[in-house]
Amino acid sequence: MKKLDFKTYGEFTNELLNLKYDSQIIYEGYTDNLITSAAGDLELKLNYGMSNTSSVIARKYGDHIVWIPKVPLDSDYRYKTIIFNSKQFAELWTFLKYKAEDDLETIKNISVDELKLMWMIRARGTERIDDISSLIKSVKKNIIALSTSLEREETIFYNLIENQWELKKDKIIEGQDYWKSFISYLDKGVYEEWEVFKKDNKDNLYIHLGNGYCLPI
Repeated sequence: MKKLDFKTYGEFTNELLNLKYDSQIIYEGYTDNLITSAAGDLELKLNYGMSNTSSVIARKYGDHIVWIPKVPLDSDYRYKTIIFNSKQFAELWTFLKYKAEDDLETIKNISVDELKLMWMIRARGTERIDDISSLIKSVKKNIIALSTSLEREETIFYNLIENQWELKKDKIIEGQDYWKSFISYLDKGVYEEWEVFKKDNKDNLYIHLGNGYCLPI
């Protein structure tokens, strides 16, 4: 798992929190403003050290806590793939004086459409995204070219975009830096490139969820 760091400072009534994931600030602000569950889902209101917030929702996937984008998504929504193991979740929750065991019980299992949302969000255009269907349309419209390696996997690529997923394993894998990358080139949005797949040195192909996290196909 990527490293999770956190510290607080300031007076108790106005305590501030600095939260980093993989050495990047994902939240900086009042401690009490980070977590909410008002809508029934456990939610982090991340700001990446800026003024705008981009909320993510907790889901369980195997032994992991996966933070998924909260739909609808405005054009300025920011997202970083963030995945905790159970120890990291418990350490952060305990530090913030919450009961990790109680909140873990409320977290729903992730759906295949939510995994698909995580995968495709970096390839979206500038349109508002209201659901998975609008995301698929935005991504297809935003793709302008495929890398040579991805062209060879084009059928698999578009099937994963357009059709329902059937994953073989309930497992998230951290890819290695030397794994081969399959790139899609984009027209608009936050990113110019989308790292679609990874392939290990045994020629196993993986869906790349972002930040090095992969799903076996």
